[in-house]
Amino acid sequence: MPSNQVKFRLKEADPDFKEDIVTVVRLHRELLDWGPISKLGGYFMQRFIYSHLIRDGLISAALFEVDGDAAGFVAYTPCSYTFHRQAIKDHWMRVGYFMVISIFRNPRILFRLLKAVHEMFARRSETISGDEAVGEILAIGVKQEYQNPEFIYRTHLRISDKLFNHVVDKLKGQGIKRLRLMVDIFNKPALLFYHGMGGRIESNRISEEAKIHIWFDI
Repeated sequence: MPSNQVKFRLKEADPDFKEDIVTVVRLHRELLDWGPISKLGGYFMQRFIYSHLIRDGLISAALFEVDGDAAGFVAYTPCSYTFHRQAIKDHWMRVGYFMVISIFRNPRILFRLLKAVHEMFARRSETISGDEAVGEILAIGVKQEYQNPEFIYRTHLRISDKLFNHVVDKLKGQGIKRLRLMVDIFNKPALLFYHGMGGRIESNRISEEAKIHIWFDI
């Protein structure tokens, strides 16, 4: 417990508890609106990404709360190279249905949705690096007010570190020894953060967009 007695909790999101999923989706869209998952739209994220895929064990999500406020989240997968193709294989009819409903609810989302689908199918073409399972952090975000130096000094809470270490512990518990992330090349704060956490940086290109690949041995 930090010295000023703020109450905090880090918990795994429960796909059968609607408030958890609504909170994860809200944080994801608020903090990472430019990302490929956000491009799918809130309806698709809530009804498919953060419900069916968590139930299937293809992804997980965790929330970090400070004094009852959702301060940050992380989404991750234990099967980096295969979860896209497995999700499409298992739920292709449901994916199509939710996409149609998303467009009907908000026609302006069409371009963003098509771009997200293009990136998803580009990921399907990735080759598996050997037989070793690889985990991946798909999204991580912390509200700005919980990143400022005053909050960190007062509470001794570095929420990004705690979310990252939570993923590492969960993946290690599943016998996974390698973790990767894909970061947009212009996202310097994220690149500095992961470099500071010991990540190895290499260039990568997904869906014709420049990305930086960051690897961790866990």
